[in-house]
Amino acid sequence: MAVAGERGGGVLAGSSDPNTSSSAAAADTVAAVMTHATRGSSLRLLVRVPTIVFLVLVAIRLAILGHTIAEVTGKPVTDVYVLRIEQIASSPGTPYRDFPVEYMFPENLAMQLIGGSGAEATAIRLAFIAFVADLAAAAAVWWGWGRRPAAVYLVLGVPLLSFLYQRFDLVSVALATWGVALVERRDDVGGGIALGSAVMLKLWPLAVAPVLLVRRRWRALAAAAAVCLVVGLAWLLAAGPKGPVQVLSFRGARGWSAESIEGNLLWLASHGTLILEQGAMRIGAAPAWAKALLFAGLLGYEVVVWRRAGGEARDPAGGACLAAVTAVLVFSPLISEQYAAWLLPWAAVAFEGDRAERKVAGIAATAIVLTGLLGLFYLMPFGWAALAQRWTILARNVALVLLLIVWFRASAPNAAGSAVVADIGVDARFPSGGGEGV
Repeated sequence: MAVAGERGGGVLAGSSDPNTSSSAAAADTVAAVMTHATRGSSLRLLVRVPTIVFLVLVAIRLAILGHTIAEVTGKPVTDVYVLRIEQIASSPGTPYRDFPVEYMFPENLAMQLIGGSGAEATAIRLAFIAFVADLAAAAAVWWGWGRRPAAVYLVLGVPLLSFLYQRFDLVSVALATWGVALVERRDDVGGGIALGSAVMLKLWPLAVAPVLLVRRRWRALAAAAAVCLVVGLAWLLAAGPKGPVQVLSFRGARGWSAESIEGNLLWLASHGTLILEQGAMRIGAAPAWAKALLFAGLLGYEVVVWRRAGGEARDPAGGACLAAVTAVLVFSPLISEQYAAWLLPWAAVAFEGDRAERKVAGIAATAIVLTGLLGLFYLMPFGWAALAQRWTILARNVALVLLLIVWFRASAPNAAGSAVVADIGVDARFPSGGGEGV
């Protein structure tokens, strides 16, 4: 291992100091754990993914892009998100001030830029933006963790392509992934700027931001905070104080999302009727106390994840980030099918880890495939499709909850196979270069 070799080689080899000897032994143990995890994953995935695999995966995306464009040009646009972009871009007055907007300030600006000239043109522009962001996220995984995880990212994303190219979520995925990847490559300022931009575009990257604390990358943290501060001030000046409240309340929506855990259970029990409320299908009423409990549960789980990540030999960009982002979904009153894209890069990195990380990555892959299946059921006109939607959502949500449970148990200090770093006085937790493996 590079860290152990650079700091321990030569000097430690000929030392008789028992403290120094024990430090060297501990560093060697950590290196052995990490090497074992890498070798184990190499047996399960190709050491070097052939170029033809990447070409096929990109070709699939080009075909989906072409199909999406053909669909929106050949038929009237009915996608709720695209129509909402058009509504925001063409509405008179100032967003947030004169009419409520449920999207963060930078996303609203992007909507103003690509919308306003017809739903067809908006859908085409959005498809191209999502396609480029998809490839940018794959490039970030390659840059930060290697060729094989980038291929895994592209494979995992295939089930979601039927709807992802009509959403803006891949832009936040690309920014968040580049933020962590640049930090992995020791570009603290660039990584902080990218991660801060991701947070201000969509709030969910806040769940992965603690990776900067775990790695003690204070310059990156300062850069991310500066971006958030500047964008937040611009938002306040342009739109007033109403904006954040509208975003956090989903534009005042009251019901449970049909895809949330609570909403799905109500739907299965036939307690209430699905209605389109503020851009999403919702059911029942979500009281303030229930939302407060969910938020408290989210904070508690995030604290546990990142406290444990600080004492592990595992790369936090894998299982820790995957569990942290999954918790955002599990504890949220709103889940939409495109949110599964948030899991893609962290699941790809987790597949490179030890047995526990590969297990949670496999569960995440199951949730992603089920979400892709759900997207197909949404498009089917058959009478049984609604029943299939309900049970597919349930299976997907069970997978998400199971992921949190499995990671919680696997990352416990006394769990079998947990890779806990001893206090050995050297920075042996993470590889220094952020290259091919973890």
